[in-house]
Amino acid sequence: MNIDVVVRCRNEMPHCQRALDALSKQRGIRGRVLFYDCESTDGSREVARRSGVELIDVEPSTYMPGVVLNRGMDATSAPLVAFINADVVALDEDSLVRLAEPLRDARVAASFGRQLPRADADACAKADTERAFGATRPGRVRSGVFFSMAASMVRRDWWSKGRFDERIRYSEDVEWTRRMTLLGASIEYVPRARFEHSHNYDWRAHFRRRRGEGAADSVIFDLGAARVAREGLVPLASSLLRDARAGRLSVDLAAKRAMQAAGYVWGRAKGFAP
Repeated sequence: MNIDVVVRCRNEMPHCQRALDALSKQRGIRGRVLFYDCESTDGSREVARRSGVELIDVEPSTYMPGVVLNRGMDATSAPLVAFINADVVALDEDSLVRLAEPLRDARVAASFGRQLPRADADACAKADTERAFGATRPGRVRSGVFFSMAASMVRRDWWSKGRFDERIRYSEDVEWTRRMTLLGASIEYVPRARFEHSHNYDWRAHFRRRRGEGAADSVIFDLGAARVAREGLVPLASSLLRDARAGRLSVDLAAKRAMQAAGYVWGRAKGFAP
């Protein structure tokens, strides 16, 4: 199958080495691998250079996710383009072929694989990853359809109908899939395409990430400010209850859950100005 691959990176060692090794072992595909590096200083660039991929520099001060995604699409020519983050490790040698299977249907704009937590994932990362990427279906989201660009594949003909938004820093993948579904496309989850990917964020990082997602949601779905009780306290209580039932609840996890809820509500209140 003719599939090009776009990899985005900034300081993703040691996972970058494993991710590129796994990509080199993918069966049944041919195409280019473009490695967009944002001034990595941890050895990621050197690993990419040794692996033989096409190394392309990205200036950190001007980095916007949608810009790099569109650059990757513009620089490639295959009808299918896989987007695999530099810290995402394909767990099977046919992971990309499996991602491509639903894209044989012209009505499918994109597919995304199942992400599994790393062996060293903390309780929060493990719970969130397992809930988002179920064995048969993805998790539910407040608005739109769930999608993750970290291990995904896009049909070029659908992208040509609408490029990625280059103004927003968070949820550019959610914004794009929303527009595609409004045009009549479908987005497919492929749990048989397995990838290792998770992050052990501290509570500050959880707050920042959810704040960004909340701000993006307010713009993408025209939601305005969140209702604190319904969209902050109720989801927080539900998360804590799930954690308790799973035997994972701790002071650290509870603090991270609180920061996730607070960050989302804060982001929705502030919104986003391009």
